[in-house]
Amino acid sequence: MNSLNNKKMSLNDHDETWNIFRNNYILDQKIIHFTLAIHVPHSLSLNKEIDYYRKLIDTNPDLMRRERHKYTTETLEAAARYLGTDKSLIALTDSSTMSLSLILNGFEFQNGTEILTTDSEHYSLEKLCESSAKKYNLTLKKIDISNILHNISKKQIVKSIVDNINDKTCLIAISWVNSKYGIKFPLKEISKELKKINFSREENKKILLCVDGVHGFGIENLNSIHDLGVDFFASGCHKWLFGPRGTGLLWCSERGWKKLNPIIPSFEKIAWDHYLEWDNKKYNEDELIKSRMCTPGGFKTFEYFWALKHAFETHEKIGKENIQERVHYFSQICKNEIKKIPNAILLTPISSSLSSGFVCFNIKGINPSEIVTKMGEHNIIIGQSPYKDSCLRITPSIYNTEEEVLFACNKLFEIVNELNHEDKK
Repeated sequence: MNSLNNKKMSLNDHDETWNIFRNNYILDQKIIHFTLAIHVPHSLSLNKEIDYYRKLIDTNPDLMRRERHKYTTETLEAAARYLGTDKSLIALTDSSTMSLSLILNGFEFQNGTEILTTDSEHYSLEKLCESSAKKYNLTLKKIDISNILHNISKKQIVKSIVDNINDKTCLIAISWVNSKYGIKFPLKEISKELKKINFSREENKKILLCVDGVHGFGIENLNSIHDLGVDFFASGCHKWLFGPRGTGLLWCSERGWKKLNPIIPSFEKIAWDHYLEWDNKKYNEDELIKSRMCTPGGFKTFEYFWALKHAFETHEKIGKENIQERVHYFSQICKNEIKKIPNAILLTPISSSLSSGFVCFNIKGINPSEIVTKMGEHNIIIGQSPYKDSCLRITPSIYNTEEEVLFACNKLFEIVNELNHEDKK
Protein backbone atom coordinates (compact mmCIF):
# COMPACT_ATOMS: atom_id res chain seq x y z
CA MET A 1 0.00 0.00 0.00
CA ASN A 2 2.90 2.38 0.72
CA SER A 3 4.20 2.00 -2.81
CA LEU A 4 0.77 2.94 -4.14
CA ASN A 5 0.67 6.05 -1.95
CA ASN A 6 4.08 7.09 -3.26
CA LYS A 7 2.84 6.60 -6.81
CA LYS A 8 -0.22 8.68 -6.03
CA MET A 9 1.90 11.58 -4.82
CA SER A 10 4.01 11.59 -7.97
CA LEU A 11 0.89 11.36 -10.11
CA ASN A 12 -0.72 14.33 -8.37
CA ASP A 13 2.29 16.44 -9.33
CA HIS A 14 1.10 16.12 -12.93
CA ASP A 15 -2.63 16.76 -12.39
CA GLU A 16 -2.64 19.83 -14.63
CA THR A 17 -1.03 17.82 -17.42
CA TRP A 18 -3.80 15.24 -17.28
CA ASN A 19 -6.55 17.88 -17.10
CA ILE A 20 -5.14 19.52 -20.23
CA PHE A 21 -5.01 16.12 -21.91
CA ARG A 22 -8.63 15.28 -20.99
CA ASN A 23 -9.92 18.68 -22.07
CA ASN A 24 -8.47 18.04 -25.51
CA TYR A 25 -11.24 15.51 -26.22
CA ILE A 26 -14.99 15.78 -26.83
CA LEU A 27 -15.81 12.42 -25.28
CA ASP A 28 -19.24 12.11 -23.66
CA GLN A 29 -18.66 13.22 -20.07
CA LYS A 30 -21.68 11.26 -18.85
CA ILE A 31 -19.83 8.05 -19.67
CA ILE A 32 -16.77 6.52 -18.07
CA HIS A 33 -14.66 5.13 -20.91
CA PHE A 34 -12.51 2.06 -20.23
CA THR A 35 -12.05 0.82 -23.80
CA LEU A 36 -10.28 3.82 -25.32
CA ALA A 37 -7.10 1.88 -26.00
CA ILE A 38 -9.01 -0.44 -28.32
CA HIS A 39 -10.45 2.27 -30.57
CA VAL A 40 -9.32 5.74 -29.59
CA PRO A 41 -11.01 9.06 -30.23
CA HIS A 42 -9.18 11.90 -31.95
CA SER A 43 -8.24 14.87 -29.81
CA LEU A 44 -9.14 18.40 -30.86
CA SER A 45 -5.50 19.23 -31.51
CA LEU A 46 -4.98 16.04 -33.54
CA ASN A 47 -8.01 16.85 -35.70
CA LYS A 48 -6.60 20.35 -36.16
CA GLU A 49 -3.39 18.82 -37.51
CA ILE A 50 -5.36 16.51 -39.80
CA ASP A 51 -7.46 19.42 -41.06
CA TYR A 52 -4.29 21.43 -41.78
CA TYR A 53 -2.90 18.73 -44.04
CA ARG A 54 -6.30 17.99 -45.54
CA LYS A 55 -6.61 21.63 -46.57
CA LEU A 56 -3.19 21.50 -48.21
CA ILE A 57 -4.26 18.45 -50.22
CA ASP A 58 -7.65 19.91 -51.12
CA THR A 59 -6.05 23.19 -52.21
CA ASN A 60 -3.50 21.58 -54.51
CA PRO A 61 -3.76 17.78 -54.56
CA ASP A 62 -1.14 17.21 -57.26
CA LEU A 63 1.45 19.38 -55.52
CA MET A 64 0.86 17.50 -52.29
CA ARG A 65 1.06 14.19 -54.13
CA ARG A 66 4.52 15.16 -55.35
CA GLU A 67 5.59 16.57 -51.97
CA ARG A 68 4.11 13.76 -49.88
CA HIS A 69 7.54 12.29 -49.15
CA LYS A 70 8.63 15.44 -47.29
CA TYR A 71 5.75 15.21 -44.82
CA THR A 72 6.02 11.43 -44.51
CA THR A 73 9.69 11.87 -43.60
CA GLU A 74 8.71 14.26 -40.81
CA THR A 75 6.42 11.58 -39.37
CA LEU A 76 9.14 8.94 -39.66
CA GLU A 77 11.59 11.22 -37.88
CA ALA A 78 9.10 11.75 -35.04
CA ALA A 79 8.56 7.99 -34.80
CA ALA A 80 12.31 7.37 -34.80
CA ARG A 81 12.85 9.85 -31.96
CA TYR A 82 10.09 8.21 -29.94
CA LEU A 83 11.49 4.72 -30.54
CA GLY A 84 15.13 5.71 -30.13
CA THR A 85 16.09 4.30 -33.51
CA ASP A 86 16.85 5.25 -37.10
CA LYS A 87 13.99 6.16 -39.41
CA SER A 88 15.40 3.80 -42.06
CA LEU A 89 14.27 0.88 -39.86
CA ILE A 90 10.61 1.98 -39.78
CA ALA A 91 7.82 1.45 -42.31
CA LEU A 92 4.48 3.22 -41.90
CA THR A 93 1.40 1.00 -42.20
CA ASP A 94 -2.34 1.13 -41.56
CA SER A 95 -2.43 -1.07 -38.45
CA SER A 96 -0.70 -3.75 -36.41
CA THR A 97 -2.55 -6.32 -38.54
CA MET A 98 -1.03 -4.90 -41.72
CA SER A 99 2.41 -4.77 -40.11
CA LEU A 100 2.14 -8.40 -39.04
CA SER A 101 0.98 -9.31 -42.54
CA LEU A 102 4.10 -7.74 -44.02
CA ILE A 103 6.19 -9.94 -41.72
CA LEU A 104 4.42 -13.28 -42.01
CA ASN A 105 3.82 -12.98 -45.77
CA GLY A 106 7.18 -11.41 -46.61
CA PHE A 107 9.42 -13.61 -44.45
CA GLU A 108 11.84 -15.89 -46.31
CA PHE A 109 10.68 -19.21 -44.88
CA GLN A 110 12.35 -22.47 -45.77
CA ASN A 111 10.16 -25.53 -46.23
CA GLY A 112 10.05 -27.78 -43.21
CA THR A 113 10.93 -25.09 -40.68
CA GLU A 114 8.75 -24.11 -37.73
CA ILE A 115 6.93 -21.10 -36.30
CA LEU A 116 6.66 -21.05 -32.52
CA THR A 117 3.76 -19.06 -31.07
CA THR A 118 1.20 -19.40 -28.26
CA ASP A 119 -2.37 -20.69 -28.15
CA SER A 120 -3.60 -17.30 -26.93
CA GLU A 121 -2.59 -14.85 -29.63
CA HIS A 122 -4.93 -12.28 -31.12
CA TYR A 123 -6.96 -13.41 -34.10
CA SER A 124 -4.75 -11.44 -36.53
CA LEU A 125 -1.46 -13.04 -35.50
CA GLU A 126 -2.99 -16.49 -35.09
CA LYS A 127 -4.52 -16.50 -38.60
CA LEU A 128 -1.34 -15.14 -40.18
CA CYS A 129 0.76 -17.85 -38.53
CA GLU A 130 -1.69 -20.53 -39.66
CA SER A 131 -1.83 -19.27 -43.26
CA SER A 132 1.98 -18.98 -43.49
CA ALA A 133 2.38 -22.50 -42.14
CA LYS A 134 0.01 -23.80 -44.78
CA LYS A 135 1.50 -21.75 -47.61
CA TYR A 136 5.15 -22.56 -46.91
CA ASN A 137 4.73 -26.11 -45.60
CA LEU A 138 5.79 -25.18 -42.08
CA THR A 139 5.13 -26.69 -38.68
CA LEU A 140 3.18 -24.45 -36.32
CA LYS A 141 3.72 -25.08 -32.63
CA LYS A 142 1.55 -23.33 -30.03
CA ILE A 143 2.58 -23.00 -26.38
CA ASP A 144 -0.29 -23.54 -23.92
CA ILE A 145 -0.34 -20.31 -21.91
CA SER A 146 -2.85 -21.64 -19.37
CA ASN A 147 -0.10 -23.96 -18.09
CA ILE A 148 1.99 -21.02 -16.88
CA LEU A 149 -0.74 -18.84 -15.37
CA HIS A 150 -0.33 -20.25 -11.86
CA ASN A 151 2.47 -18.47 -9.97
CA ILE A 152 3.63 -16.93 -13.21
CA SER A 153 7.13 -15.43 -13.40
CA LYS A 154 9.51 -14.08 -16.00
CA LYS A 155 11.68 -17.16 -15.60
CA GLN A 156 8.69 -19.43 -16.15
CA ILE A 157 7.65 -17.61 -19.34
CA VAL A 158 11.16 -17.67 -20.77
CA LYS A 159 11.52 -21.36 -19.94
CA SER A 160 8.21 -22.22 -21.65
CA ILE A 161 9.53 -20.64 -24.85
CA VAL A 162 13.08 -21.98 -24.73
CA ASP A 163 11.87 -25.50 -23.93
CA ASN A 164 9.78 -25.51 -27.12
CA ILE A 165 12.59 -24.43 -29.45
CA ASN A 166 14.10 -27.08 -31.69
CA ASP A 167 16.42 -27.24 -34.70
CA LYS A 168 13.56 -26.37 -37.06
CA THR A 169 12.41 -23.24 -35.22
CA CYS A 170 12.97 -20.21 -37.44
CA LEU A 171 10.50 -17.64 -36.09
CA ILE A 172 8.93 -16.94 -32.71
CA ALA A 173 5.72 -14.91 -33.04
CA ILE A 174 4.22 -13.58 -29.80
CA SER A 175 2.53 -10.51 -28.34
CA TRP A 176 4.33 -8.10 -26.05
CA VAL A 177 1.16 -7.84 -23.97
CA ASN A 178 -1.16 -10.78 -24.44
CA SER A 179 -4.71 -9.51 -25.03
CA LYS A 180 -6.39 -12.61 -23.59
CA TYR A 181 -4.75 -12.64 -20.17
CA GLY A 182 -3.00 -9.27 -19.99
CA ILE A 183 0.41 -10.92 -19.53
CA LYS A 184 3.37 -8.75 -20.50
CA PHE A 185 6.04 -11.02 -21.96
CA PRO A 186 9.63 -10.33 -20.80
CA LEU A 187 11.02 -9.61 -24.26
CA LYS A 188 14.48 -8.61 -23.08
CA GLU A 189 14.93 -11.88 -21.20
CA ILE A 190 13.53 -13.91 -24.09
CA SER A 191 15.81 -12.24 -26.63
CA LYS A 192 18.79 -12.76 -24.33
CA GLU A 193 18.19 -16.52 -24.35
CA LEU A 194 17.65 -16.48 -28.12
CA LYS A 195 20.99 -14.77 -28.56
CA LYS A 196 22.66 -17.67 -26.75
CA ILE A 197 20.86 -20.22 -28.92
CA ASN A 198 21.58 -18.31 -32.13
CA PHE A 199 25.29 -17.97 -31.35
CA SER A 200 26.04 -21.48 -32.62
CA ARG A 201 23.58 -21.37 -35.53
CA GLU A 202 24.39 -20.51 -39.13
CA GLU A 203 23.09 -17.12 -40.25
CA ASN A 204 20.25 -18.56 -42.35
CA LYS A 205 19.14 -20.75 -39.44
CA LYS A 206 19.06 -18.14 -36.70
CA ILE A 207 15.74 -17.71 -34.90
CA LEU A 208 14.06 -14.34 -35.28
CA LEU A 209 11.65 -12.82 -32.76
CA CYS A 210 8.44 -11.29 -34.11
CA VAL A 211 6.32 -9.23 -31.71
CA ASP A 212 2.81 -7.86 -31.90
CA GLY A 213 3.63 -4.86 -29.75
CA VAL A 214 0.43 -2.85 -29.96
CA HIS A 215 -0.67 -3.22 -26.32
CA GLY A 216 2.67 -2.19 -24.86
CA PHE A 217 3.38 0.54 -27.39
CA GLY A 218 2.34 3.90 -26.00
CA ILE A 219 2.51 2.66 -22.39
CA GLU A 220 5.84 1.05 -21.65
CA ASN A 221 8.73 3.46 -21.22
CA LEU A 222 11.63 2.54 -23.48
CA ASN A 223 14.77 4.53 -24.16
CA SER A 224 15.16 2.58 -27.38
CA ILE A 225 13.28 -0.21 -29.10
CA HIS A 226 16.68 -1.84 -29.67
CA ASP A 227 16.74 -2.59 -25.93
CA LEU A 228 13.98 -5.18 -26.40
CA GLY A 229 16.23 -7.33 -28.60
CA VAL A 230 13.42 -8.20 -31.04
CA ASP A 231 13.70 -8.48 -34.82
CA PHE A 232 10.17 -7.47 -35.82
CA PHE A 233 7.90 -5.06 -33.94
CA ALA A 234 4.39 -4.47 -35.29
CA SER A 235 2.00 -1.93 -33.84
CA GLY A 236 -1.00 0.19 -34.61
CA CYS A 237 -0.68 3.83 -33.58
CA HIS A 238 -4.39 4.34 -32.92
CA LYS A 239 -4.59 2.64 -29.56
CA TRP A 240 -2.54 3.54 -26.46
CA LEU A 241 -0.56 6.12 -28.45
CA PHE A 242 -3.82 8.00 -29.24
CA GLY A 243 -2.73 8.57 -32.84
CA PRO A 244 -4.94 8.95 -35.93
CA ARG A 245 -7.18 6.03 -36.76
CA GLY A 246 -5.82 3.87 -39.56
CA THR A 247 -2.13 4.40 -38.78
CA GLY A 248 0.51 1.93 -37.67
CA LEU A 249 4.15 1.05 -38.06
CA LEU A 250 6.56 -1.80 -38.56
CA TRP A 251 10.02 -1.65 -37.04
CA CYS A 252 12.61 -4.29 -37.89
CA SER A 253 16.20 -4.83 -36.88
CA GLU A 254 18.74 -4.78 -39.70
CA ARG A 255 18.74 -8.57 -39.62
CA GLY A 256 14.95 -8.56 -39.67
CA TRP A 257 14.67 -6.35 -42.76
CA LYS A 258 17.11 -8.61 -44.61
CA LYS A 259 14.69 -11.51 -44.12
CA LEU A 260 11.66 -9.68 -45.58
CA ASN A 261 10.58 -9.23 -49.17
CA PRO A 262 7.99 -6.64 -50.30
CA ILE A 263 4.48 -8.04 -50.75
CA ILE A 264 2.73 -4.80 -51.79
CA PRO A 265 4.30 -2.44 -54.36
CA SER A 266 5.80 0.56 -52.61
CA PHE A 267 4.96 4.18 -53.46
CA GLU A 268 7.90 5.55 -51.46
CA LYS A 269 10.22 7.97 -53.27
CA ILE A 270 13.16 5.60 -53.57
CA ALA A 271 10.88 2.91 -55.03
CA TRP A 272 9.50 5.30 -57.66
CA ASP A 273 12.94 6.71 -58.51
CA HIS A 274 14.30 3.18 -58.90
CA TYR A 275 11.38 2.21 -61.14
CA LEU A 276 11.16 5.35 -63.29
CA GLU A 277 14.85 6.25 -63.70
CA TRP A 278 13.75 9.74 -64.79
CA ASP A 279 16.97 11.34 -63.57
CA ASN A 280 19.11 8.57 -65.08
CA LYS A 281 19.74 7.45 -61.53
CA LYS A 282 20.29 3.74 -61.22
CA TYR A 283 20.22 2.06 -57.82
CA ASN A 284 22.12 -1.02 -56.78
CA GLU A 285 20.10 -3.53 -54.77
CA ASP A 286 22.04 -2.67 -51.60
CA GLU A 287 21.04 0.99 -51.98
CA LEU A 288 17.33 0.21 -51.88
CA ILE A 289 16.32 0.77 -48.26
CA LYS A 290 14.28 -2.31 -47.37
CA SER A 291 11.85 -0.48 -45.07
CA ARG A 292 10.94 1.90 -47.90
CA MET A 293 10.61 -0.92 -50.42
CA CYS A 294 8.36 -2.87 -48.02
CA THR A 295 6.13 0.10 -47.14
CA PRO A 296 2.69 -0.66 -48.64
CA GLY A 297 1.92 1.64 -51.55
CA GLY A 298 -1.23 3.16 -52.92
CA PHE A 299 -2.63 6.62 -52.30
CA LYS A 300 -3.68 6.79 -48.67
CA THR A 301 -5.27 9.21 -46.21
CA PHE A 302 -2.03 11.17 -46.20
CA GLU A 303 -3.38 13.80 -43.81
CA TYR A 304 -3.73 11.08 -41.15
CA PHE A 305 -0.23 9.72 -41.67
CA TRP A 306 1.33 13.18 -41.60
CA ALA A 307 -0.61 14.12 -38.46
CA LEU A 308 0.69 10.99 -36.73
CA LYS A 309 3.80 12.91 -35.70
CA HIS A 310 1.51 14.93 -33.40
CA ALA A 311 0.81 11.80 -31.33
CA PHE A 312 4.50 11.04 -30.86
CA GLU A 313 5.24 14.64 -29.93
CA THR A 314 2.32 14.73 -27.46
CA HIS A 315 3.55 11.61 -25.67
CA GLU A 316 7.09 12.94 -25.53
CA LYS A 317 5.83 16.25 -24.12
CA ILE A 318 3.88 14.49 -21.36
CA GLY A 319 6.79 12.14 -20.77
CA LYS A 320 6.94 8.42 -21.46
CA GLU A 321 7.80 7.70 -17.83
CA ASN A 322 4.77 9.67 -16.61
CA ILE A 323 2.49 7.82 -19.02
CA GLN A 324 3.76 4.41 -17.94
CA GLU A 325 3.43 5.36 -14.28
CA ARG A 326 -0.17 6.54 -14.70
CA VAL A 327 -1.41 3.52 -16.67
CA HIS A 328 0.32 1.05 -14.36
CA TYR A 329 -1.04 2.83 -11.30
CA PHE A 330 -4.64 2.67 -12.56
CA SER A 331 -4.21 -0.96 -13.57
CA GLN A 332 -2.87 -1.79 -10.12
CA ILE A 333 -5.90 -0.20 -8.47
CA CYS A 334 -8.19 -2.26 -10.72
CA LYS A 335 -6.42 -5.51 -9.92
CA ASN A 336 -6.42 -4.87 -6.18
CA GLU A 337 -10.11 -3.97 -6.16
CA ILE A 338 -11.18 -6.88 -8.38
CA LYS A 339 -9.48 -9.31 -6.03
CA LYS A 340 -11.96 -8.20 -3.35
CA ILE A 341 -14.99 -9.14 -5.46
CA PRO A 342 -16.66 -12.46 -4.57
CA ASN A 343 -15.94 -15.22 -7.12
CA ALA A 344 -13.64 -12.96 -9.15
CA ILE A 345 -10.88 -14.73 -11.06
CA LEU A 346 -8.08 -12.30 -11.89
CA LEU A 347 -6.19 -13.49 -14.98
CA THR A 348 -3.69 -10.64 -15.32
CA PRO A 349 -0.59 -10.90 -13.11
CA ILE A 350 -0.49 -8.49 -10.16
CA SER A 351 3.11 -7.50 -10.80
CA SER A 352 3.62 -4.57 -13.19
CA SER A 353 6.74 -6.33 -14.46
CA LEU A 354 4.40 -8.96 -15.95
CA SER A 355 1.47 -6.73 -16.93
CA SER A 356 0.70 -3.40 -18.51
CA GLY A 357 -2.62 -1.66 -19.26
CA PHE A 358 -4.94 -4.65 -19.60
CA VAL A 359 -6.83 -5.98 -16.58
CA CYS A 360 -8.40 -9.31 -17.57
CA PHE A 361 -10.69 -11.23 -15.24
CA ASN A 362 -13.81 -13.38 -14.94
CA ILE A 363 -16.61 -13.66 -12.40
CA LYS A 364 -17.29 -17.30 -11.70
CA GLY A 365 -20.77 -18.33 -12.80
CA ILE A 366 -21.58 -15.09 -14.65
CA ASN A 367 -21.30 -14.60 -18.41
CA PRO A 368 -18.89 -11.73 -19.24
CA SER A 369 -21.37 -10.11 -21.65
CA GLU A 370 -23.89 -9.83 -18.81
CA ILE A 371 -21.41 -7.83 -16.75
CA VAL A 372 -20.54 -5.61 -19.72
CA THR A 373 -24.24 -4.89 -20.29
CA LYS A 374 -24.93 -4.15 -16.62
CA MET A 375 -21.93 -1.80 -16.38
CA GLY A 376 -23.13 -0.06 -19.53
CA GLU A 377 -26.48 0.59 -17.88
CA HIS A 378 -24.54 2.66 -15.35
CA ASN A 379 -22.67 4.50 -18.13
CA ILE A 380 -19.46 2.61 -17.53
CA ILE A 381 -17.97 1.08 -20.66
CA ILE A 382 -15.76 -1.95 -20.18
CA GLY A 383 -15.00 -4.69 -22.70
CA GLN A 384 -14.44 -8.36 -23.38
CA SER A 385 -11.37 -10.05 -24.82
CA PRO A 386 -11.93 -11.09 -28.48
CA TYR A 387 -11.58 -14.84 -27.92
CA LYS A 388 -13.98 -17.78 -28.05
CA ASP A 389 -13.54 -18.23 -24.29
CA SER A 390 -13.85 -14.51 -23.67
CA CYS A 391 -13.10 -12.80 -20.37
CA LEU A 392 -13.90 -9.36 -18.97
CA ARG A 393 -11.37 -6.64 -19.65
CA ILE A 394 -10.83 -3.15 -18.27
CA THR A 395 -8.28 -0.95 -20.01
CA PRO A 396 -7.68 2.26 -18.08
CA SER A 397 -5.75 4.80 -20.15
CA ILE A 398 -4.07 8.13 -19.50
CA TYR A 399 -7.41 9.80 -20.26
CA ASN A 400 -9.03 8.28 -17.18
CA THR A 401 -8.85 9.48 -13.58
CA GLU A 402 -8.35 7.70 -10.29
CA GLU A 403 -11.90 8.64 -9.26
CA GLU A 404 -13.29 6.96 -12.37
CA VAL A 405 -11.27 3.81 -11.73
CA LEU A 406 -12.44 3.53 -8.12
CA PHE A 407 -16.06 4.34 -8.99
CA ALA A 408 -16.11 1.68 -11.72
CA CYS A 409 -14.59 -0.94 -9.43
CA ASN A 410 -17.13 -0.18 -6.71
CA LYS A 411 -19.99 -0.39 -9.20
CA LEU A 412 -18.61 -3.70 -10.48
CA PHE A 413 -18.60 -5.01 -6.91
CA GLU A 414 -22.26 -3.98 -6.48
CA ILE A 415 -23.35 -5.52 -9.79
CA VAL A 416 -21.66 -8.84 -9.04
CA ASN A 417 -23.31 -8.96 -5.62
CA GLU A 418 -26.71 -8.24 -7.16
CA LEU A 419 -26.29 -10.95 -9.81
CA ASN A 420 -25.06 -13.46 -7.25
CA HIS A 421 -28.03 -12.63 -5.03
CA GLU A 422 -30.45 -13.16 -7.92
CA ASP A 423 -28.92 -16.55 -8.66
CA LYS A 424 -29.54 -17.67 -5.08
CA LYS A 425 -33.26 -16.87 -5.24
